[in-house]
Amino acid sequence: MESLTLDVINQKIESLAQKVIGAAGMDLIDLKVGGHKNDVLIQITADKPNGGITIQECAILNKALVAAIEQENFLPPEIFSLELSSPGLDRPLVTLKDFKRVIGQKLHFWLNEAIGGKKEAEGILTELEESALTIEASGKRRLVLPLPSIIKGVLVI
Repeated sequence: MESLTLDVINQKIESLAQKVIGAAGMDLIDLKVGGHKNDVLIQITADKPNGGITIQECAILNKALVAAIEQENFLPPEIFSLELSSPGLDRPLVTLKDFKRVIGQKLHFWLNEAIGGKKEAEGILTELEESALTIEASGKRRLVLPLPSIIKGVLVI
């Protein structure tokens, strides 16, 4: 078996994960591949397009991904472990896709430039465009947050 770098392993795993997770109607949120000596740890975060992946769905995807990796035969089963999890309620939201999942929910934002005199904003996400979000802040005030000015957002729970 050829010797693989972590970058090559990451590319192969990402390709397989996109196929398996996509076939289940879900999204690959994050992928990390790390190594220690001869062991490879694969950490994957997946979610449904509208959020809410269950523990049972994580277990099913985990088994399907392990089977796909073993079928491709580029990593011996005894040298890798795979962890698949949901992103959790407190995960940072940074991409347009992240924000699509939470339309209608209350969010807290950190901004890299002041909007309305503040570098933080909180409100219900009401509209989403390619370049900006609109939230309804306290007092029925509407704020438009340009995507480039958002460092991150989180659900208010």
